[in-house]
Amino acid sequence: MLRRLLTGEQRTRFEETGFAHLSELNSDIYISSKEVRFDTNASRIYIYSDQELHKYTAQPYPLKNDEVAMKMVKPVEILHGNVRPPPCGFKHKVPAVVFSSGGFAGNIFHEFNDIIIPVFITSRHFRSKVKFMITDYQLWVLNKFRRVLTKLSHFEFINAAETSKGAIHCFPGAIVGLKYHDNLAINTSDTPGAYSMVEFRDLLRKSFNLKPRDVSQMPGTEKPQLLIVSRTRTRTIVNQGAVVRMMEELGFRVFIPTNDLMSNLDEFSRVIGSSSVMVGVHGAGLTNEIFLPNGAVMIQVLPLELDWVGNAYYGGPATGMGLHYLEYKIEPQESTLYDLYGPDHPVLKDPESIKAQGYRKSRVYYLDQQNVTINLGRFRNTLLEAMRLIGRSTTNPPN
Repeated sequence: MLRRLLTGEQRTRFEETGFAHLSELNSDIYISSKEVRFDTNASRIYIYSDQELHKYTAQPYPLKNDEVAMKMVKPVEILHGNVRPPPCGFKHKVPAVVFSSGGFAGNIFHEFNDIIIPVFITSRHFRSKVKFMITDYQLWVLNKFRRVLTKLSHFEFINAAETSKGAIHCFPGAIVGLKYHDNLAINTSDTPGAYSMVEFRDLLRKSFNLKPRDVSQMPGTEKPQLLIVSRTRTRTIVNQGAVVRMMEELGFRVFIPTNDLMSNLDEFSRVIGSSSVMVGVHGAGLTNEIFLPNGAVMIQVLPLELDWVGNAYYGGPATGMGLHYLEYKIEPQESTLYDLYGPDHPVLKDPESIKAQGYRKSRVYYLDQQNVTINLGRFRNTLLEAMRLIGRSTTNPPN
């Protein structure tokens, strides 16, 4: 099971040595088929062999190039080679997967993108016969996704900083770090079981008891439910009331969740799972498209200068999930930046000069200060297209 995470020469060397360091674009992964001893007191891993001693510093969170995220991930020292490991305090019979629940946890996009999907990619092929050893242990994160994580491991989570139940945990093998593919995506050719987002979304449905699997299985007599992922601080829809009235006139049953509902993943996932259309301005809330049934429509309202990031984070992934994706790109007059700065300000007239000043500067304008007043006439056409697409086969079905 461990070697299936490797290919080619790396797998051959692993079979010879029992240890591999897989350095990928977004993460470093350390794999051992030899006994692994985890000292929770020192946050140190011992892997004995008769080879020369090598030391590694692992941060088991798949955003290794993001300095901000990695400052919130505690390092784990790995000693591999001719080293005398401490005696076992607790012996486990199955391998461990060591990962962090820190980083950008608290943002639902990052919770799925950096933790839950990578855990699925890394551990699904073990068929739940693996234990999760979790650094930067945050119980609220684990409870939020307990339904999913307990489908991937039949064992209780282990707090990598817990010392009261035996400071030294011994495993017959381990994976330190998580494999990561892309934003809300799984590369089928790089997973041990050839899994894709189809299998991941099926796991979510089973975990949260979501029905139906496909929009076509919904009762045909009901108006299609349209869910608005409403924002309250930035990138809000200024004329949301008028937009809702138009949606209802076109035949949608509109549902706007409260913040309390959106914070309860168990309940909110069921609301999303019974929706035919989801609409929202670009932001982390659109991650919830992951719960939509197949054949549903996701509409992303794109404020000025957020085209690329909107497609990379939510548009492209939506089509890979078996959803229809539509985007509504606002025009300058629909942005509150137009009223704040006027048409001749560089923020509107020369956005490249703003971007040249760095991400922090452009973020202030395009992410933090920008709200939208949707042109009802233009947006009506997008909604009519959504109504037409509901339940139809997607042109780019997931692998």
